[in-house]
Formats: sequence, structure tokens, C-alpha cells
Amino acid sequence: MSIFTNKKALLIAGIILIGGVSFGIHANSKQAQAAPTQKINLYETTNLTSLDASKITDGVSSSQLSQVDEGLYRLNKNSNPVNALATKTTVSKNGKTYTINLRHNGRWSDGEKVTANDFVYSWRRTLDPKTKSEFTYLFANFKNASAIMVGKKSPATLGVTATSKYQLKVHLSKPIPYFKKLLSGTTFYPISQKAVEKYGSKYGMTAKKTIYNGPFVLKGWNGTNDTWSLVKNPTYRDHKIVKLAKINYQVIKATSTAYNLYQANKLAMVTLAGEENVQNKDNPELKTLSSGRVGFIQYNEKDKTAANKDLRTAISLTINRQQLVDKILENGSTSAKTFGVHNMLKNPQTGKDFADDAYISSSMPYNIAKAKTLYKTAQKQLGKQQLTLTITCANDDTSQHAATFIQGQLMNHLNGLKVNVRTMPFPSMLTKVSQGDFQLNLTSWGMDFADPTQALTILTSTSNSNMGHYQSKTYDSAMNAADGKDALNPTKRYQDLVDAAKIAVKDQAVTPLYESRSRLLVKSSLHGVIYNKFSGALDFRSTYVK
Repeated sequence: MSIFTNKKALLIAGIILIGGVSFGIHANSKQAQAAPTQKINLYETTNLTSLDASKITDGVSSSQLSQVDEGLYRLNKNSNPVNALATKTTVSKNGKTYTINLRHNGRWSDGEKVTANDFVYSWRRTLDPKTKSEFTYLFANFKNASAIMVGKKSPATLGVTATSKYQLKVHLSKPIPYFKKLLSGTTFYPISQKAVEKYGSKYGMTAKKTIYNGPFVLKGWNGTNDTWSLVKNPTYRDHKIVKLAKINYQVIKATSTAYNLYQANKLAMVTLAGEENVQNKDNPELKTLSSGRVGFIQYNEKDKTAANKDLRTAISLTINRQQLVDKILENGSTSAKTFGVHNMLKNPQTGKDFADDAYISSSMPYNIAKAKTLYKTAQKQLGKQQLTLTITCANDDTSQHAATFIQGQLMNHLNGLKVNVRTMPFPSMLTKVSQGDFQLNLTSWGMDFADPTQALTILTSTSNSNMGHYQSKTYDSAMNAADGKDALNPTKRYQDLVDAAKIAVKDQAVTPLYESRSRLLVKSSLHGVIYNKFSGALDFRSTYVK
């Protein structure tokens, strides 16, 4: 991440932290003496869909939940887990048993204490097949979790117990090297059983039918509207560090609209796109942030055409990724080398980045000649000279522009291929894709913490997020070894993950396109934002307006 630092300013000004890098903000005496309203205006590009930790499937909802709720751990600016509701964690020698002590001052917004039972209830509820959570795979190494997912055992048998009101014990079937990082994710947040029983199936579907234990509470969301607010939570355990009184959100799909509002001082931050990046290349308010997200095409392998491996590989080789990131995205994003991003993991022996070790030159670079050969093979295999594909994507500007670019690349180079683009609001797209109503889906996946499993696990045959229904025994075997017999051997585990990534690329289980980065403008009056350098998450607990 690039931060413009003025050393002189550091001596006379306040300091803001974004991505762990500090830079100065000039403040004259008149501003310093003023007491600005601690309120900011922000935006999202898609609607909020849920506040239920067991049912969230999208980045916007997860991001909002991370501001209004809190789990056992939080990831700091360096993507390392630090205690949140946890106070002490003891791990057994075999890495399979975790004893976690909780703070006694965690409170829900209804005044009730946050206890170990709230975690037990939450995790059992997520694993219960009736909940239909898409993130049950994250529990795969919990004792009895796999059997619970398929209804063979009761959720009550999950390897988690409340040994006292403020102590949690977790039993794993296999050690998880990144377990504390895993538990920092919103899927593992506590849920109040009392609240769920009160609101039933409507829990988490509106602001009023949700309770909170984090720095803010959410107001004004009725389940479908595109505006809401985060208001300081007076019952939050660490409420004294929270400076902002209110964060107003609105959904803005057009980047130009958001940019104009920022220019008019009606937004505190804006993500740039296209020509805006060029116009602001020397703007001191510009920040380039890595987001720990990979953009990709997923294929519905239950569709005969999309299931053709040679066709998928031809698609991958036809897309000029460099042109996509330089001319279409124009936000600092880089070409993907594998299904993941850089800085997830380093080779324990050589120090080389995982994304570089997992790269396969035969399936990723721009190669029209090879693409045409594979495409002709696919035509023969499918018995058709004329093929039609439909790319489903969200209707925000970035997704639509990228989809149109890919459409042009494919139709210009692969004779006889017709490509349609189907756009829709993100929640609708998510529903269609989860129901299998798609051929190709242009989407992205954000990693919550720095480990390759964050992306690779969704391609395992048992993952609920494997919406393309990719199946590979060799892939599953490599992933099982990485999180099984080799879990505590860094060198062997690393090789297992590289093997899995290479299998996925050879099969074109998905077509990785770009590693996402964002270029933001951030108002100089905004201080104290903590930016997670890997995942792109923003933490507003210590933010204030100066």
C-alpha cells in the first residue's frame, strides 16, 4: 500500500493509521480548537443483505457485521489475531484442543452479557443443515462437524462446549495452524439465542430485529432499503475508545456519482475508477490499498458447455489480464497468477511467495494461438460449431465493464462463440448463482486472513461455496493433507497447498483474473482508521474527525 508521508507534518500534526503506515495531517489552530461533529458519510456499491453471522454470504454484509459485532479475536493492521472477547488461549500439545477464556464485560445491546454459550449456540446453529449456511466448510476440522453438516449427527455433538460462563473449550479433529485467524472471521461471531428465539426467521434481516455487541449498532435498515447508519454502541465493552457518533451509509453503484459526492465533501472516502485514477495520481489524499481479494470466473459444471475443460482453458488463455487491469479496472489491481493473492504465505525453505510457486504458465498467460486450438477441440467434443455462453455478474460499474471486456475478448478471438452478459443487483446475482442458474459467473472472493486455504477450500467437493460443483479427488486429497496429516509441518503443508492450487489451475476449476487493489481518496480530516493490509477490512473503532 502506498501512503504519501510528509515528515515535517508528522512533527506538528495528528497521525492517522491506514494499513499500519502513519502520515501527517496539517491542522491549523482554528481547526484544532474546533469540536467537529463526529459523523462521517460512507458508501457501499451493493446492498446489505443480512446481519446474521450464520447466513451472511457477501462482503458488504460481513464488513458491516464486523463493525457492529465482535468475536473472540480481531485481526490487526498486519492481519495478525489479537484478543477481542478472548483474554487467554491455551492450546494442547497436539494442537487439537483450545481452551479460551472470555472477558466478563462483553454485552449485547439489549443489556445481556456475552457468554461462552453465545459462541456454542452460534456455531451449532451455523452447522445445523436447517440453517443452510454457505460457510459450514470453515468448521470442517471441528470434531463431528462433517457429520453434522450432512445431518448424520446432532449439532449438539459439535466439538465446542462452555466449560463455564466465560470459558470455551474447542475440540478439533485435526490441528489448524491458522485457527485464531479463522476464529476472527464473522462466521464465528457469537449469536444470542434469546434474540433468535424472539425474532425467529426474521433475525438479522432488519436492523430492529438484530442485537449487537460491537462498537456500533446499526439503524435504519428495513431489509431492502439502500441507506442505513452505524451509531456508537453505549453498551460496547470498550466504548470509551469509540470516537465517531455516527457513520451514514448509502448504496452507490456508479463510481462517478460517488466521486462527485466526495468532491462536494458529502463522502469521507471514495474508491476511484478509470480516469479518476489519472486525475488524482498526485493527490495527497490518494491511498492504494491491497484488498486480499481475487477476481475470477466460476463455471457451472452442471452445464454441459461450461463443463468442458478445453473450453474453460481456451477462455483463460483468451483473456488479456494485463489489459484488463491496466485499461479496464485501472485501480492498481494486478494480474492473477493463481486462485489466490500474493502475501498469503511464503515458502518456508526459499521465502518465495505462494502465488509465484503456484503459477502455471500453460494455463494462465495470454495465448490466442493455443486458445484457438483448444476452442476447436471443445467444439468437436461438444458437437457444435456455434456455442453460446452467458456471463452473469453484478450490475455495479466495475463488474459490468470487466464483463463487457471479457465478452469482447472471447467473441473477437474465438470464432463461432457468442457471449451474452447478464447483469443484476448483487443480492439477486448471489441467489441465482447459489441456485445454479448460471453458466459463467464473474465474481470475486475476499480472504479474511492470510492463508491460501481461504480461497482454495471453496473448491473442495464438500464446500457449500463451491457453487460451480467442481469435483476432483486429487484436489480434495491435497487439501485434506494440508489441513490434516501435514497441518503441523510447515514445509509439507506448503507443498500440499501449492499442489492443490496447480491442480485447480490445470483443471480451470475457476479462471483467476486479477488480484484486487483499490485506490481511495480519504479526507484529510479523517484520522485513526485502521486498515488491514491483507484483507482490506476497515476498522473504525478509533476513527475521529479533526
